[in-house]
Amino acid sequence: MSNLQEIKQQHITSLYAHNNNVTVIIEGQMYELPCTFSDLTASLLVNLPPEFPEAPPIITVSPNGMRHPWIESDVVIQDVLTPSGWSTNQAQLGKIVSGIIEEFMQRPPARKNTNGSNNNNETQARTLEESYGHRPPPPVPAAQPSSALTTAEYGSIANKSAEELEQLLTDDIAFELFFSSFERIRSMKTVQEELRNGNENLAQKNIGKENTVLKLRSEAKELDEEYRKLRSEFDEKERQQHEAFNRFSSSTVLTRLKASVYESDELSESVGQSFLDGNLDHDSFVKQFRELRKVYHLRASKLERAQKENLFIKKIPT
Repeated sequence: MSNLQEIKQQHITSLYAHNNNVTVIIEGQMYELPCTFSDLTASLLVNLPPEFPEAPPIITVSPNGMRHPWIESDVVIQDVLTPSGWSTNQAQLGKIVSGIIEEFMQRPPARKNTNGSNNNNETQARTLEESYGHRPPPPVPAAQPSSALTTAEYGSIANKSAEELEQLLTDDIAFELFFSSFERIRSMKTVQEELRNGNENLAQKNIGKENTVLKLRSEAKELDEEYRKLRSEFDEKERQQHEAFNRFSSSTVLTRLKASVYESDELSESVGQSFLDGNLDHDSFVKQFRELRKVYHLRASKLERAQKENLFIKKIPT
C-alpha cells in the first residue's frame, strides 16, 4: 500500500471514529451521514475524489436547496473544510465532518423558499444569517476550477459534444459502454462478480454436502426409531416393576395381614359351629380348632406388633 493510500485509509478511519451511523455508498469513494436538526432530517454526502487525499473532499448537503452560510449550491464551501489549507498528511476528515454536523445542529440550515410556499423557511433563513452578526462572516472561497467541485464522472460528461450527448440519450448500447467505462462502475461490477462467484462457490459447497446430510438424516431417523422402541420397552418394564413393588408395599402387606387374621378367625369359628351342630366328633374338633386358633393368634400377634411399632409405615427423616 502506497503512502497516499495509507493516508486515505487513515482519513476514512477517522470518519468512523468521530461520527456515528456512517453508511458506505461506494467503498473508499462515497459515504453518507444522517443529520437531524429541528424538524428536518438531512444528510451529508462525503465524496472522496480520485485525487484524494491530495485534493480535499467534496461534501454535499441533501435535500437540495438548503440555506446556510456554510452552504453554497448544496456544497459545503471549501474554506470551511480547510480554513488554513488542506493538509494531505493529517487524517482530519472525521473531525471536519463532525464539526459540520455540530454547526448544523446548533444553527440548522433552512430550505429556500419555493413558489407558492409560505415565508416560514425564509424567515428562519434570515434569522439564521442574522445570528452570525456577532462574528465575522465565513470567508468567501476563492475561484476554483469547476473540476475541484465536481466528480470525475461529471467531467467526462461535460467534455462531450451535444452530438455525443444526444447519442448517449438515444443509443442504449452507447450509453451502456460509456456508463461502464467509469472506474466506480467497474469497481462495483468487480465487487458484484466477486460476490456472485462467492455465492456460487458457497452453493456448490453446500450441494457437495447433500449426500452427507442425507446420510446423517437417515442415521438420525434410525436412532430416533431405536430410541422410541427402547423407551417403550423401558416404560413397560417400569410398569411391571411398579406392580411388583406394590405387592410388597407397607399398605398391601398390612391389608393382607388383616385379611389373613380375619380369615383364620372365621375358620376357627366355623369349626366351632360345626362341633356344636354335631358334625364333628370331640377329637377332630380339638385338633382342627387348636391348629386354626394357633394360626389366628400368630397372625393377630404379628398384626398387633406391626400396628404398634409402625413397621409398615414409612418414616419421614427429620
